[in-house]
Amino acid sequence: MTTKMTNRLMLLIFANLILVSCQEPTLQKESQYEGPPTDHIISVERAGEMYDAYSQRRVPVIQKYEDSIASDSSKFTPTRYVEYDLEIIKQYIAYIEHEAGQANVDINTLRFYLSNYPNSAKFNNGDAVKYPKRNSFFVVPTMEYEGKNVGFSIEEIDGKYTAVPINRNTTMKEGNQDKAQSESSGDLNEAGFFASNNTSVQGGGNSLILNDGTMVPPPGTDDFGNNN
Repeated sequence: MTTKMTNRLMLLIFANLILVSCQEPTLQKESQYEGPPTDHIISVERAGEMYDAYSQRRVPVIQKYEDSIASDSSKFTPTRYVEYDLEIIKQYIAYIEHEAGQANVDINTLRFYLSNYPNSAKFNNGDAVKYPKRNSFFVVPTMEYEGKNVGFSIEEIDGKYTAVPINRNTTMKEGNQDKAQSESSGDLNEAGFFASNNTSVQGGGNSLILNDGTMVPPPGTDDFGNNN
């Protein structure tokens, strides 16, 4: 190899090293392990006690009610857990962080709302009901809004990604953002989830609500002693 070719090769290697060193590591945040959230981890024994308390105080009530309104003689078995693939959870976290970043808003918390699928084959919008009658939950990210911690979705207002409270007495329309955000905090009704008829994201916006995991029973194996 001639001296000229060697110099060219060294120059290419040096240029590649500079390019690599200038790139921000995409997995840097994930690699920073800071230990467990010690104030929020409970023992297996405590989880078992709480599971048993639900079995004694909630499951019979749910069963009795659902059986009393059943149109046939089938027996109802309440849901005991909902599970998601870990990759789905990672994808969800990345999604809501991306959407919040686009709207320049910080996510305060994740709310887990207890819920119930309707006793119907379809939702009002025509989508199929995956688990009719079964209890479930859905996850809502929250932000600070007029001094309160509220669930939010993303809407495009005047061509700009905007985080808006889910629970609003009046629909926030395009071009009316400032007026809506200047209303008193009393307009956010904590008793209900949707305060207006705006029960879906409007204006081509993005919902941030997670649901439709795999529900058990049926069928499945329970970690605390019940097999279905």
